[in-house]
Amino acid sequence: NKNILMVQKIMVPPYFGPISCWKQIINSNILWDVHQNYIKQTYRNRTFIHSANGLQILTVPVKHSKIKFSMLEAKIDNSIAWQKNHWRSIESAYSSSPFFEFYKDSLEKIYIKEYIYLTKFNFDIIKLILEWTDIEMKSELSKDYKIGYENSLDLRKNMENKKYSCSENLKYRQVFSDKNGFLNDLSIIDLIFNEGPNSISYLK
Repeated sequence: NKNILMVQKIMVPPYFGPISCWKQIINSNILWDVHQNYIKQTYRNRTFIHSANGLQILTVPVKHSKIKFSMLEAKIDNSIAWQKNHWRSIESAYSSSPFFEFYKDSLEKIYIKEYIYLTKFNFDIIKLILEWTDIEMKSELSKDYKIGYENSLDLRKNMENKKYSCSENLKYRQVFSDKNGFLNDLSIIDLIFNEGPNSISYLK
C-alpha cells in the first residue's frame, strides 16, 4: 500500500483543523502552503468545538497590519490571554468525554508554551495529533508562493471556511449531543476526545 504513488495534496496548516480536513490528511502526501496570503477568520486561526451551550469558536488572535502578509509571517497577539481561555474552554467542553484524560497533559503543555508565529503553533498541534492517532502522512513545506500546482489536489480553499462547515460526517457520540444534538465536522479534538483510538478508523 505504501508504494502507491500518492497524489500530492496542497493544504494550509490549520488550527487543529476540522474532521473533514483530517480525512484528507490521513495516509496522504501533503504540501503545506505557508506562503500564500494570510486570511483572517478562517481555519488558519480558528476551530469549532462542542461546548455545553452548543457550538463554540476558538480563535487565535493574530497581529494585523495594513500590508498583506503570508501565513508564515502571521504573528500571534499574546497581549490577550487567549491560551488560558482556549485551554479553559477545551477543558470545560471535554473533561467528561471518555478519552480526555489520556490526552490532556500533552495538549496542556502546548497551551503553556508561548508562541510567536501561528504556523509554529499550528504545526506543533498537528504533530501532537499525529502522535495521538498514529496517522501516517508524508509532508513538506512550500518553498515560495504559487497560484496553482500541477498534478496535485489543491485543497487550500477548504481552509477558507469563515462559518461552521456543513461537511457531512457519520455520527459519533458527543458529550453534549443529548442537549444540543450532533454537531457536524467539528475540530478533530472533538472526535479524538470522544472516540479515542477509534478515531483513525472513523477517518478512513
